[in-house]
Amino acid sequence: MIQRSFELYPTYKLYITSLHNQLFLSVSITERDADPEKTTEEIYSKIADILTASSSQIIHERCFTKVELHQQIQKARMRALGKHQIQVNTPVTFVEGESCFENSIAGFQMRALKPASGTTIRTIIDDGIPKGRAWNINGSTFYVLQSIDGGTANGAEQSNRKVQSEAMFRQAERLLHAQGSTYQDVVRTWIYISDILDWYDDFNVVRNHCYSEYGFIGNADTQMPAEQIYLPASTGIEGKNPFGRAATMDLFAVHRSPTSSIKVRPIYSTKQRSPFRYGSAFSRAVVIEDAESKLIFVSGTASIDEDGKSVFIGDPAQQMQQTFNVVSDLIAPEGAKLQDICEATVFLKRRQDFSIYQKIMEQVGISNAPSVNVVADVCRDELLFEIDAAFIIEKDEG
Repeated sequence: MIQRSFELYPTYKLYITSLHNQLFLSVSITERDADPEKTTEEIYSKIADILTASSSQIIHERCFTKVELHQQIQKARMRALGKHQIQVNTPVTFVEGESCFENSIAGFQMRALKPASGTTIRTIIDDGIPKGRAWNINGSTFYVLQSIDGGTANGAEQSNRKVQSEAMFRQAERLLHAQGSTYQDVVRTWIYISDILDWYDDFNVVRNHCYSEYGFIGNADTQMPAEQIYLPASTGIEGKNPFGRAATMDLFAVHRSPTSSIKVRPIYSTKQRSPFRYGSAFSRAVVIEDAESKLIFVSGTASIDEDGKSVFIGDPAQQMQQTFNVVSDLIAPEGAKLQDICEATVFLKRRQDFSIYQKIMEQVGISNAPSVNVVADVCRDELLFEIDAAFIIEKDEG
């Protein structure tokens, strides 16, 4: 049975969603003057208690903060987890994310897993650096890769943005191949792009080139509807990283054996068709389905109509309403609704629109949705709001 709860503390909100062996944790900082290091240590001490009580291990972890604080936050994290004998040498993705509450930290997102009998969780190391986690369930192996940017830890490489972004995709493919997987197993990417409005078209050219080489798209695809092409779900959003790279990426991949019962498929809606129709190689959402549940990864979604045009320009409330209408329409055929959110990241171009967002959330019935809320540019200058989200539902046993 799915359990959802949130806990309110003086400086933050903690959202908890669990189903069987899966655990989703989202932390949103709510206090303007919260001390970054002290608050981080408090949060991770609480998270350590939750992980210990549920016998769970973190498999994906992100922090949205001023990137110059990443070492300070990492040290506080490691102190708190170490005191509770929780493994600390696991990857964390740091993304520049100005808080909607004008704090230096916007929040944290974590996904954790309680290993069942026969399941092991291991850390993927690249050149001595933790770069991901891997685990096996029911004949499938799952991979999360983090902070993939095509560079090294010191960020010393000097090259243009297109070269860097291609190196990012090449690094991901190399790491997956080393694990016995390929990029074709990728179901979801989160791509944080520095100065996105300056070169998003160039980024799409690079991604399309790599995806063509990886077998997602090719000459035959020009003869079939874009919705029939399998592409990973994705978020492409403004976000600087600690090492000054042009872009950094997290991804989730599923390598299925011939006997695996897990199903993976993209979905689209009538309100927004495939973004590949206008040059962006990703699916609107991808569903991962097993015998017990569906996990729906919804790509970054904004106020775009079925023809790919931005709508309600200059009106933040209407853009938000349009976005939620699109997401609701997208997930409804899977038996999901907005209230089934287990994780979300909200991106606002303007901090002053946060109060409008809170009112819209109340109107659509998800005022306590587990989200981290940040100020960031969306891929088009006129778009004021974007949300990416994951939804989890339990399948009807009947």
